[in-house]
Amino acid sequence: MADRYTKSVLTVIAVALSVIALRGTFPSAHAQSDGPVHVIVDSVASYALQYAGPLTVTVQQ
Repeated sequence: MADRYTKSVLTVIAVALSVIALRGTFPSAHAQSDGPVHVIVDSVASYALQYAGPLTVTVQQ
């Protein structure tokens, strides 16, 4: 019984150390924009409007 517990604890520690070691090896992705992005909405499914909350819209001319 203690052997199974020890193996489980050591496995958890090994996984945690692997995550810590590999954390810095993958580059993180960041969205970049120099300002507002122009978006055109082509269509909206009718069921999506049933659950939509208030939407703040700013109109610029």
